[in-house]
Amino acid sequence: MEIYPVEKLIPESNIIVFSPHFDDFTFMMGGYVHQLKEQGLLHTKKFHVIILFARSNYLVGSGEENFDASLDRLKLATGKRVLEDMGCIDELLGEFNYTYELVGEMECFARGKSYADSEMEFPHGMYEDFDEKDRSIFERMKDRVRYHSVKKDTALIFPLAIKEHIDHFIVREAGITVAREMDKKEGATFYFQEDKPYGGIATEEELARLESFIRDNRLEPRVYRYDPEKIIELAFKHYISQVEEVYKKGIRNRSRFLQDMTGAEYPCDRICRYKNNC
Repeated sequence: MEIYPVEKLIPESNIIVFSPHFDDFTFMMGGYVHQLKEQGLLHTKKFHVIILFARSNYLVGSGEENFDASLDRLKLATGKRVLEDMGCIDELLGEFNYTYELVGEMECFARGKSYADSEMEFPHGMYEDFDEKDRSIFERMKDRVRYHSVKKDTALIFPLAIKEHIDHFIVREAGITVAREMDKKEGATFYFQEDKPYGGIATEEELARLESFIRDNRLEPRVYRYDPEKIIELAFKHYISQVEEVYKKGIRNRSRFLQDMTGAEYPCDRICRYKNNC
């Protein structure tokens, strides 16, 4: 499999990232940004980061407190997380070199979702698990994607939703739904990035569903060089209220898997491009 040089990976000048939560820009796109910086190419891109589930009550290791949706809990968690996120993105992209948008959807735990059966704290969910709130969010999410879908020279980035974190799944499905609507129409290019740390702790069944999603939606995988240790360093420096030790395992395992899959001499990451029939 071809290893894409970073300058060819996303040719569009404008990159809009649909980040489900505070930290997902870094875990999805941090490796790509780091490679741009290493090659002296960061100035060739303009980034717009959209944090979609920006009303958060989650703080790592808080147990039952993560189901407290009171205003005080939302203030505490959201305040910590937004500042951690901006600090990390400042280090990645440079202060004031990007735009940052908050969308006020309630995060999964604030909606009363339960922990998945996993070594990592997150709620699983697909279409059959949607309740009325999830369905309403999904409809709004599609409208947000449609708004940006008509922009030219623009890449729209969505998570691949490995392990189907329900918030990631909603964002992914909104993205692929609008991508199909845009077939044979001019506008933005749709990309689906592997989201970490899920890939490195996913079961065989979950990884099979991932590959089916890629195949069924005629996505073109693009593998590129990746520095997992840099992302771990950034995450554990900045996201002190969010990260767990299992993140290190997930990030390292997936980068090694992609390295072995491609026969590369270095760790790798993967993004998938939707092939519009235009």
